[in-house]
Amino acid sequence: MKKHRKIFLTVASGGQDTDRHYFDTIKTKHTVDKISNFLPKEEAEKLKDYVHDRPFAVWGAVPGPSNSRTWEVMEPGDYIMVYRGGRIIAAAEVAHKTKNPNLARYFWQEDREGNTWELIYFLTNEVETSVKQPDLNQYLGYSESYFPRGFMAVDQDKTDKLLTTYGDLLSLLQKLETGEKLEEVDIEKKRQFQEIIDDRIERAPTDHDEMQWRLISLGNKAKLDVWVPPADQGKKYEEYTFRDHVIKEFHEALDIPSYIKNIDTVWKLGLSVKAAFEIENTTSIYSGILRLSDLRALAPNSNYPLFIVADRDKKSRVFEQLKRPTFSNNYLSLDRAVKFLSYDAIRDLDFSQKVKDQIFEVDGIIGVAESAV
Repeated sequence: MKKHRKIFLTVASGGQDTDRHYFDTIKTKHTVDKISNFLPKEEAEKLKDYVHDRPFAVWGAVPGPSNSRTWEVMEPGDYIMVYRGGRIIAAAEVAHKTKNPNLARYFWQEDREGNTWELIYFLTNEVETSVKQPDLNQYLGYSESYFPRGFMAVDQDKTDKLLTTYGDLLSLLQKLETGEKLEEVDIEKKRQFQEIIDDRIERAPTDHDEMQWRLISLGNKAKLDVWVPPADQGKKYEEYTFRDHVIKEFHEALDIPSYIKNIDTVWKLGLSVKAAFEIENTTSIYSGILRLSDLRALAPNSNYPLFIVADRDKKSRVFEQLKRPTFSNNYLSLDRAVKFLSYDAIRDLDFSQKVKDQIFEVDGIIGVAESAV
């Protein structure tokens, strides 16, 4: 069942204390190890399972009838937007929550009445934005003059409509910040592809399996969840069985098209997609491009990187296809959205990470990818 993600809004405009708190626990990231003494072991393990070893942001609310009701319905995978001065200044995905006055005092001390922000929630996949509230209101279905107050949840019907029509919140906020108009998801294609998730194209096993394994390995080194389609999870490359290194369940949400489960390799953190890869080693170079084209049609506002992985001698043909009007139109923009990764680039990255004791970042793979434009 697809998760109906909720969207929460919190106002961060309480003067110097709020500014300091924002810097201390949203701009500045924290780790599970740093705060584990304040958490029961089970809670620390849940948080670590969600964010792995990646740092996260933290925010909280002072208990009260309204705040407590709002916090109680918050779940991992939900969205939170931070409002200040007429704009959404940040947004993130909820990883975990805890009611913990001792941890709250550690982070933020107490307010003038002796209260603390003990309704705590941990955040991942955060993005900084500067989106004017009226620009967002038109997509949320609120009046132009609407602005949030305190800590609140967006009406669920408005949330479902927004995420179903335009895709994931973090991507659409970043697109709104550039002044671009949001594209509506191709609903007809969404219905069409809902029924063909298990359809897989036959591929030669050699290079494809090697590249898929190396992408799994790099995703693991990036401390991300890695997904490959169920039909591929039983594969092996050398001594490695894929299923031992990938997630077994995708955890679907309204704003993430089911079709992405059919892509060769997907990197995720929580519910948010971080990158998607199609490995192209067929004689024709169309299948991978068509899959990414279909995914793009179902998530036109998404900003996670898309990659075609192929032998270097196919690069020019891949770029030629991406520039065709069918793929480079304003709706799909595949020539700008899809980057090319050669087999050699993947091998070099995977080898280089074997001698480094640090988290591999998605930017590392973007840095070696090549663009058609």
